[in-house]
Amino acid sequence: MIAQIRTNGKLYISTLCLILLTLALAKPVLGLNTFLPSPTQAGVVITPLQLAGLAALLLVIVYTFLGFNPLGFTEPLLIGTIAGFILGIPEVALVLSAMLELVYLGVFPIGGAAAPCAWVATIVAVMFAKILGITEVTTEALSSIVALVVPIGLLAMYIEVVLARMGCVGYSHLVDRLIDSGNISAIGPVVALGTFQWFIAYLIPVVAFAALGMSPQAVETLRTFVNTPIVKKIFTALGVAGWLMPAIGLGWLLKLLYTSEMLPWLILGYVLIAYLKLPILGVALLVAGLIFLVWRKELWEAIRAAAPTTATPTEGQRVLTKKDLVKTFLKIAFASQWAWNYERMQGSAYAFIMTHIEKKLRKTPDELKTWMKMHNEFFNTNPVMIPLIVGIDAALEESGADMETVRGIKTSLMGPLAGLGDGIFWFTWRPIAFGIGASLAMTAGFVGPVVAAVLWIPVVFIVGWLLLYYGYKYGLSIATILRTGRIEIIRTALAALAVAVIAALGVTYVNVKVPLQIVGMKGAAISIQECIDKIMPRLIPLAFFLGAFALMKKGISPIKVLGLYFVIGFVLGLIGVLAPG
Repeated sequence: MIAQIRTNGKLYISTLCLILLTLALAKPVLGLNTFLPSPTQAGVVITPLQLAGLAALLLVIVYTFLGFNPLGFTEPLLIGTIAGFILGIPEVALVLSAMLELVYLGVFPIGGAAAPCAWVATIVAVMFAKILGITEVTTEALSSIVALVVPIGLLAMYIEVVLARMGCVGYSHLVDRLIDSGNISAIGPVVALGTFQWFIAYLIPVVAFAALGMSPQAVETLRTFVNTPIVKKIFTALGVAGWLMPAIGLGWLLKLLYTSEMLPWLILGYVLIAYLKLPILGVALLVAGLIFLVWRKELWEAIRAAAPTTATPTEGQRVLTKKDLVKTFLKIAFASQWAWNYERMQGSAYAFIMTHIEKKLRKTPDELKTWMKMHNEFFNTNPVMIPLIVGIDAALEESGADMETVRGIKTSLMGPLAGLGDGIFWFTWRPIAFGIGASLAMTAGFVGPVVAAVLWIPVVFIVGWLLLYYGYKYGLSIATILRTGRIEIIRTALAALAVAVIAALGVTYVNVKVPLQIVGMKGAAISIQECIDKIMPRLIPLAFFLGAFALMKKGISPIKVLGLYFVIGFVLGLIGVLAPG
């Protein structure tokens, strides 16, 4: 254990040196005079205290994201708004974060796959807005920042892969040694330390870019640079590219959800926005009502089927108390992916979740070690579905089930629940909640993030608790229900709602137009955009949205489509063929 602590200490020292090296390299280019300037120094726009606030916010993000993301702080709409209050530009940050929400709505790390880091990109975007002195909400300036920070999300992803996903493998082996030595209580601090390593990975780019705002010379240089005529023109073109970025995330979401039976809902979402001009929330409510009318019989049958009748174990056999279940739930909500790594994934966090349960169930130290070793094996599923597996696991162990039975149930449920949970939570409910929130942020201000938080936080907490409670109460009968397939109708209905909302968001916030005019026969100027709208309103946004969907459906990666759209938007914006809508 001492050797492992020394190894991680060296890693943290190396990381600190990397941060200091980044600042040292930036000094001759940007004129950085000092790492921690006085908050009152003229020209300083990001103070040490504000950087500390952003770092604390990032710490909260990491330690909740590596649970089942109960606070939704990975979402740009929430994290950007909070960062805006820390930096003193809440109104600007609100609109900027809503725009970035639409870019990253279809992007979320699932399974073993990394994804562009939306929260780091958002924090950096808000810092850029502060550094450039943007105090008024101007979509042209903010959309150019959106285009600029997308690569930052990719950079943060690569740092995460090296320092966090690969770098945390050693913590699982350290947990093995703790179990062998019987020091079960130390598992929690070890996986918490591994999670702190994830925090360090994200902190590096945040500190590096914050350094720009902490130097008066860098601030002045950047502001002078962006105010030159040629750079202003470039920023206008970047703004067009920025408004095309939501097509990538929304197109990817559509790819994940779309089947032929979803076509009517896709068309309906477009028509309600383009022709009837309903707000996004109105679209969601109307479509939800129609979905219930179409599938009301199947939905009621699925709900009735989800009421098991056989409890496992019987009340007289129960050892675990409600207090134990609450403790288990809190561990799952906030720590079910701590120290995640490529070798065991969620395995060590699962062992941490089970520590207090196994201590209560096992009679001898050797028996405790044996079961804890099993829990520290490879494990990976959708984190919101982990409560169900843990509940079934606890019920079976309390009933005296042997280790192979428990291991078999865990293994057999991981895959199906991963697909079900990813589809329902990450790529259906999350886009609905935060898509509606982003739309409201554009029109109703801070109502947007509040509505998004209300739609997300209580839902995942309630669902997570019910999954744990019923998994524990009914044990194997829950697994039997999952195998019947009836629950799929709920997923299908939610997918239909998500497709309609995604279509509405796509034609609303892929917000570009053709500004060109032609001279008619009588010398009057005729707007090309008005002619297009008379044929089919919002046709240009629809074309880019469906174009991104079609390219990704053909197997082209989202990163390549993003690069293509960036080039198209920048070039067409530069020559004046496209402009922000």
